[in-house]
Amino acid sequence: MSYDLVLWKRSSRTKTAMLKECFESIMEEKDHTAMDFFDEKTFFTDMETEFGTQQAQYFGEEIDDCPFLYETGKGDYGNCILFNLVWSDYQDTTSNIVAIAVKNGIMVYDPQRESVYGNRRPKKD
Repeated sequence: MSYDLVLWKRSSRTKTAMLKECFESIMEEKDHTAMDFFDEKTFFTDMETEFGTQQAQYFGEEIDDCPFLYETGKGDYGNCILFNLVWSDYQDTTSNIVAIAVKNGIMVYDPQRESVYGNRRPKKD
């Protein structure tokens, strides 16, 4: 069993009510107007500091030592990252991922709790 988190940058045209719709679109492998683009490279550099060297779908030396798997997505409106966290470590891992995401201006959606972290309205263009 895994604990899931989805990360994306909130666009300036997003209304808070759109966040669940955006999550549902991501789960259907579509993007949504509530998304915007963020710099994955910078985010993943910060993740390496916390979790070890980035590999394809995990961080660290061995896949069994990483507390999550991830995949990235990109569409016309923005990009996203879907994390599948190991259930036994999800609380600490969630805290670490949320801190890194918020530092990078990225929002985190927790579908289990239907909660959002880092949901700040960006400045209008």
